Amino acid sequence: MCIGGEKRSLESEPMYSVLVVCTGNICRSPMAEGLLREALAADLRSQVQIRSAGTYALHGNAATPEAVAAAGHFGADITSHRARLLTKEMALSADLILAMERHHVKTVRGAFLFKRAPVRLLGSYDPLGGPEEIDDPYGQPLETYLETAKRIRTCLPGVVREIARRAV
Repeated sequence: MCIGGEKRSLESEPMYSVLVVCTGNICRSPMAEGLLREALAADLRSQVQIRSAGTYALHGNAATPEAVAAAGHFGADITSHRARLLTKEMALSADLILAMERHHVKTVRGAFLFKRAPVRLLGSYDPLGGPEEIDDPYGQPLETYLETAKRIRTCLPGVVREIARRAV
C-alpha cells in the first residue's frame, strides 16, 4: 500500500486503518484523530493507523488554535497536524471511515463506489444516544470546541471496542 507517496513494507504496515473525515480537516477530524489515538490501549496503537482528511480541505493548513487547545485539554497533541484533502487512495486503504455529518458519508460513498469498509457517523457511537452528527465548531469560541471535543470523547469507547474486535 502507498500512503502519502511513500511505500511501506508489510512488516511496518499497521493491521487496521481508521480514517476520520470532516469538511476542512482543521477542527473536528484532527481532534477526533488525536483523541482516538490517545483512547487506544498502548498495545493496540502499534496495530492501528489513524488518519484524518477533509472533503474540502486546503492541503497543509494547520488545525485551528482552538482545536489544538481543545484536543490538548483532553490529552491529545495535534500541534503538528496539517490538513489533507480526502483522496480515493485514503478511502480505499481504510478499514473503517468515521464521518462527522451525513453529507460526509454521502460524499465518501458517492465518490468511492467500490469502497467496502464501513462508513459510519462518529456520533452513532454515542452511548447516550445523542445526535449522530457532530456539529462543526469552526469560527466559534473555545468553549464550543471544548464541547465538541467532549462529545467526540463520549463516542470513542464504542469506536475503540469496534477497532479491538475487528483489528484482531
